[in-house]
Amino acid sequence: MKGRMMVFLLISFLLLFGGTASASERLDHRQGDYLVHYLEDGDGTKQIFSMETGNRLTASNTKIHVFINAQELDSSAYTVDYDNHTIMMHKVPDSGAELSMKYAIAPAFEWEEGVSGTASIGHALSAGDGNSRTFKVTSRYTLNSSKNVSLYIDGNKLRASEFKFDHKTLTVTLSEKRKAPGKQSKIYFYFPKTSVSGTVQSNEETDPKPSTGSDATPTPEPDTEAVVEFNVPSGENFPGTIALTPNYTFTVSTTAEMRKSGFSTYVIIKNASGELVKRIRVDGGRSSTYSLRKLGLPEGGYYFYLKTVTQYGGYAVSIPQFYPVRYEAQQIGVFIEGKQQEYTQPPVNWKGNVLVPLRGIFEALGATVKWEPSTQTITATRGSTTVVLTIGSSTAYVNGKPVKLHAPAQLINGTTMVPIRFISEALGGVVAWEGTSRTVIVFQHEPKIETSAESERTPSKEGSEASGSSPILQHISKEINEASDIVFVIDVTGSMAEVIDYVKETISHFVDSVPAGSNFAILAYRDINYKDAYYPAMEFFNFTNQKNVLKSQLSGLVATGGMDWYESGLEGIQMAVEKMSDSKKAKRIIFITDSPVHEKGSSPSKSRYSLKEISESLKSNKVTLDAIAPKEGPAYKQIIQLVESSNGTLYDINEASVLHIK
Repeated sequence: MKGRMMVFLLISFLLLFGGTASASERLDHRQGDYLVHYLEDGDGTKQIFSMETGNRLTASNTKIHVFINAQELDSSAYTVDYDNHTIMMHKVPDSGAELSMKYAIAPAFEWEEGVSGTASIGHALSAGDGNSRTFKVTSRYTLNSSKNVSLYIDGNKLRASEFKFDHKTLTVTLSEKRKAPGKQSKIYFYFPKTSVSGTVQSNEETDPKPSTGSDATPTPEPDTEAVVEFNVPSGENFPGTIALTPNYTFTVSTTAEMRKSGFSTYVIIKNASGELVKRIRVDGGRSSTYSLRKLGLPEGGYYFYLKTVTQYGGYAVSIPQFYPVRYEAQQIGVFIEGKQQEYTQPPVNWKGNVLVPLRGIFEALGATVKWEPSTQTITATRGSTTVVLTIGSSTAYVNGKPVKLHAPAQLINGTTMVPIRFISEALGGVVAWEGTSRTVIVFQHEPKIETSAESERTPSKEGSEASGSSPILQHISKEINEASDIVFVIDVTGSMAEVIDYVKETISHFVDSVPAGSNFAILAYRDINYKDAYYPAMEFFNFTNQKNVLKSQLSGLVATGGMDWYESGLEGIQMAVEKMSDSKKAKRIIFITDSPVHEKGSSPSKSRYSLKEISESLKSNKVTLDAIAPKEGPAYKQIIQLVESSNGTLYDINEASVLHIK
């Protein structure tokens, strides 16, 4: 008891004389990189002890060590119930026994500590990655001041000039002269308790199960778990580039910061009309070269840009760049407003100046042309601009003002040829030369290419099929040898765009390949707007055996961002099982996700089910579950249990793209 009393006396001293305790709860105190929490003393009869730490502890974010009279117990001597915030001792502790627990500090955990004689609250920021300089303080408290704060990186205190804290946005930013924290650096931030003005309201439900009453309307609970800080800049500062390279290839390069867990980066390719053509996942922190021919892009003009997304809605994009794709570039090409121009007389290079047919360029630029054969004079008018050229003359006139030409208009093979740069710029256009493809690019108006999730939907093309090397659905169809009810349970978070597109593009062949009499349904979960009384973040499309209906339902799914609500992949699977419960056909679920599922043990407020319970449900209802999911990491460890328990197959989600490049 003496050790505990000393700690309590120290904390009480700091609270009484070092600051004002604005928080309504007592936080744990720090011991190195661990936090210590005291349980009730043993009374000789009690086995279950409450652990109200103030931090949200789960089996996945920390490990709990239990002590009796300062001696650590073997983990087999107790059971931690994260759902109910309790610890059950397998042997009743003696009366008066001092019980405590210790757990490792994780991002967003907070504690009480005296810093320089001031009662302070410590807060663990996300770990360093070698690049990030701005960190989010996801505190439970609201603050009224940015003063008297402290920052420690790997135990070293920073000078006040080396960082800046904004209490309104709750962000800590390192100064430019300070090197970014290295990978896995521990970063602890402190603010005085006197700056606490209140607490952030918690919406956590004590019972996540929806009511079975007729008017039950459960309220979704926002995710309060720490997520990867997303600080990727958009626009010209985006940390990546795309460049055309020789031999009909292009190279994509991204910086090391793009390797963060939870980030997915893509090359987005759109045609001249701004419609999505290809989406390719790229590895962060490296350079990769891709063949334009292998992409299957026809010759034409395309917009390329990089986009990084997280499942929580963060995204950043580079500025879309226009690139001409020309496989036979012996002759000079011309693109105007993104459209490739076709001329009977090809463009020519005259002393470093590109000449093009007169009528073709003026008509493409929306000008009217008059030809005076007696003087061999060309007059072009568009709006208030008039351009006059004479064959063989090095002087032209724009609205009556003379302009010196680097190349005169001239007759070549009976065709009047004019300098494209001069003509385009005289009429208000912007001209660029793309040397790799030997192409002149002209824009009169700055192109506006949308980069939203809605703009990146794969166009529905009746009869089209993916030509890539990833026939996952074809493999699944070969395993189905009788008429079946099949439900696609699809995660639609922001990082799932290419996989959803893969399903859209290959669904027709799949439907045609399974036995006649089969029915299909789609269940989408996570970031959608559909609300259901019992499944507020899920949408179920009814069974159909019509291919076009199924494709129409799929076309409405858009991978987008947003925090996780009260839902889970396990909820989705169970809902699919229930939808098939009365079926006399064979039953199959195709589960598609790129992230771990919420489980009752680790995310009690987001799932009513455990993996074991769902596995039992699949077996008892004779449902086979195939999965398109990661083949490594936390998601794999969870999902493989469901697959194996139902005699299904797990397919690598990295192979699920409209075009997968090895």
